[in-house]
Amino acid sequence: MNSKNKKLLLRYGENPNQKAHLISNKKKSIFTFQISGKKISYNNILDLDSGIKCLYEFSEPTSIIVKHTNPCGVASAKNINKAFEKSYASDMKSAFGGIIFLNRKVNSALANIIFKNFFEMIVAPKFDKEAVKILKNKKNLILLKMPNIKKNNKIEYKSTLFGDLYQTKDLMPINKKFINLVSEKKASSTSIQDIIFSLKIVKHLKSNAVVLSKNKQTLGLGHGQTNRVDALNFAIKNKKYYFKNSSFVCASDGFFPFTDSINILNKSGCDTIAQPSGSINDRKIITFANKNKISLYFTKNRLFKH
Repeated sequence: MNSKNKKLLLRYGENPNQKAHLISNKKKSIFTFQISGKKISYNNILDLDSGIKCLYEFSEPTSIIVKHTNPCGVASAKNINKAFEKSYASDMKSAFGGIIFLNRKVNSALANIIFKNFFEMIVAPKFDKEAVKILKNKKNLILLKMPNIKKNNKIEYKSTLFGDLYQTKDLMPINKKFINLVSEKKASSTSIQDIIFSLKIVKHLKSNAVVLSKNKQTLGLGHGQTNRVDALNFAIKNKKYYFKNSSFVCASDGFFPFTDSINILNKSGCDTIAQPSGSINDRKIITFANKNKISLYFTKNRLFKH
């Protein structure tokens, strides 16, 4: 270990019977930014890493609720209070015990809303004094006043049984240039914004990953399934439970290899789909989209996360 690196002991590892520590080479550690709550754990740090990376995709007021390193509710709005309310409404059941990530100051009104429910941690760039006073009444609730961490490192790595794997980070911006219309029908400007919003989230979900959204609010998320149809069905189940029959857009981290998935989407009210190309059935998918008047976009890159 480099003499400049700090070894910081954590509560425990992934489970209480496992010991854990954090090696940091930065002047300020994660503990520097904590203003309240119990000691940060190994799992907390993994969730923090995942949530902050996803939050960096957004510039407008955005709220992300994370469970087990995956977003479970995401929304953008004109103000952060509305963004949080929408993100929580996306999946209230999964949000229980989750971590809230906000890219705007937490005010007292928002603190009062958050206080009514159970969360593990709140991460935001700033907190009003009154908000801190309210939230500190929950002694175990971790509050992190988190600045915008510089993303200088363009390489990321993981430890495996066979050695450390290294790769360049995917820093390509997700915007209108990231998608290419391949169907006859062009999506509305609102649906295009929702597709871009969805792709920013799908990039940070475990594959197979599917995001359903409307008005910059997630309606259903499918992730970590071993096939794309199950991921899609899981997302649609959530959408039907909380949002019934509203129309929506869908983003997928990988291509839909058969028309079964796009047929499910069509019957469920999806009007716009974004996916990467590369399947031998790309032409069949395009034909199906044209026949059913669905706007279909191919993404510039695949967005797998393992």
